[in-house]
Amino acid sequence: MASTSLVPADSVSRKKSLRSRIARSEWYLHVVMIVALLVTFVPIIWMISTSFKDRLGFAEHPASLIPWDPTFVNYRYMLTAVDNLPVYMRNSFILAIGTAVIQVFVASLAGYAFARMHFRGKNVILTLLIVSIFVPRSGGLMALYELMAFLDLRNSLFGLILLFAANVPVPIFIMRQAFLSVPKEIEEAAILDGASWFRVYRQIALPLALGGMVIVATLAFITAWSDYLVTFTMIDLDSQMTLSVGIQKVLATSYQSALTTQFQGQLSGETADAAMLLTATLPVVVFYALLQRWFMRGLTEGAVKF
Repeated sequence: MASTSLVPADSVSRKKSLRSRIARSEWYLHVVMIVALLVTFVPIIWMISTSFKDRLGFAEHPASLIPWDPTFVNYRYMLTAVDNLPVYMRNSFILAIGTAVIQVFVASLAGYAFARMHFRGKNVILTLLIVSIFVPRSGGLMALYELMAFLDLRNSLFGLILLFAANVPVPIFIMRQAFLSVPKEIEEAAILDGASWFRVYRQIALPLALGGMVIVATLAFITAWSDYLVTFTMIDLDSQMTLSVGIQKVLATSYQSALTTQFQGQLSGETADAAMLLTATLPVVVFYALLQRWFMRGLTEGAVKF
């Protein structure tokens, strides 16, 4: 006759207590996430709402998050005020894409060398790269200005691309961690079959480290697109300005110019600012949305693990 063992009552109560604590902790976590989401998105939603309000809608009290009488007057003003908007947009895309391509190429080569090759001073160089991450770029802005002027790279999108692409400590570290997550046995088998280091890097390591490359490309694109200080310092010609610098130039001018008489009483400085800033932000959001799946894959594959 099979014997049956009874579970002690105190063990059952401990399990129920543990489940209840886990349920409460998950509920608290959901509350924290919702609050963080609101803190993050409410300013963005407010900017979008403000961009579709006119002067009266913006001045109404109490303020409304939803524009009940939406208008495109701010965007019409932006297209009129920013004469070179297509030029600024084109320059921003050239700068951001060029920086991303060069930075991914350089960082992947250097990251693979740090992850797989052995050479004298590797750890020292890697330590110096990591330490340089904490050096603020604005601190050496004057030296960068003099260097760019000496090399005749000021007022040049090509020079600006080289300047942004040279900021590689973080990308190199990310790519090193991405390559370290690739099993060495695959590469060693290819080397035994006669493949060179560069062939192993190009045909095996790079496809398996695609998530890390997407992270580097995304960060490079966002940094180059949204930068103002470095671009404003290095570019004087209006034909070479990016969208962030060109829009800020318009925002810095007075709204009491002859141009605003066309929109007299329809817009305010705040609503026009919101429309311009939203236009400058939208390409970055679209770029991230397109690469979000690969970006998250790179994070989960250990591309940024220490």
